[in-house]
Amino acid sequence: MRKILVIITFGIILSGCQSKTSSDFESTPPVVIDTAIVQLTDTVGYPDKIKVSAKLPREQALSAANDYHPISGKWFGGENEFNLITSYTSDETRAGNEVGAALGQVPEGRSVRFQITSRDIDGKRLQLITEYVADIKNTVDGRLDFSYKIPEQPNTNYLLSIEIVSPKGVIEDTLITPIFVPPNELNARLTVKQPTKNTERTELSIYNAGPTDLNLGYGYSIYRKESAGWKMTPNELAVPAIAIHVKPGESFKEQVLFPQNLQPGQYRLVKNIEGNNTDLTVNLAADINVY
Repeated sequence: MRKILVIITFGIILSGCQSKTSSDFESTPPVVIDTAIVQLTDTVGYPDKIKVSAKLPREQALSAANDYHPISGKWFGGENEFNLITSYTSDETRAGNEVGAALGQVPEGRSVRFQITSRDIDGKRLQLITEYVADIKNTVDGRLDFSYKIPEQPNTNYLLSIEIVSPKGVIEDTLITPIFVPPNELNARLTVKQPTKNTERTELSIYNAGPTDLNLGYGYSIYRKESAGWKMTPNELAVPAIAIHVKPGESFKEQVLFPQNLQPGQYRLVKNIEGNNTDLTVNLAADINVY
């Protein structure tokens, strides 16, 4: 949301022939009002009912992939066996991101087949999205790379597969890993406890109703309600730089410490949240009274 700042400067009344020096003018700082704050609410979406994503648990996704040959351990892992993989995409990714894998080398005389397939709610194959077959002739300095732009289809399960194929076309080993594109939807609520009189702190809570996991950090903004609108309150309190991950159905609680010499009045606390591996980001706001 684009913020529009309106600056309101208090007028200075001249009485009689009394003159004002430059220092007198500088002693009255402008009141900066953020007009975007008035539009914020304490919820996004519909947080009264939990929504769950279609993401398959890793073990379920792997066990359901019976359209692939089982792992033999000849090339991918296994004790005392040579592991070819240097990197690969796994778990969650943003819609439209590049996914893929890299092999440090291709076994002599073998070819490598990469596939990305979409899966249904039970983990069974729906569609072959892409396939790439290569051998040592396709390597660069001995390294073989495969990448593909994942479809921009939210709430979808995929499998990335890598197969080593013998000169006779026999699959000697297989590596498969799940990839999930999260839903493009946020449902969450911010609540802030009303502070008691003469207190210097309170508590905020972010509740995630899903289906997307939330990303957020410590910290918040505080605004005081003025006649012209909401004015940001300076806050120099340090907060830890820790990434917080909140799953659907869970809440995150944070202690709110008031700045020193906070004057009585109506205040608005603003907290930013993001959808994990999505472009979704939103500011939530809740009001409190300080006495």
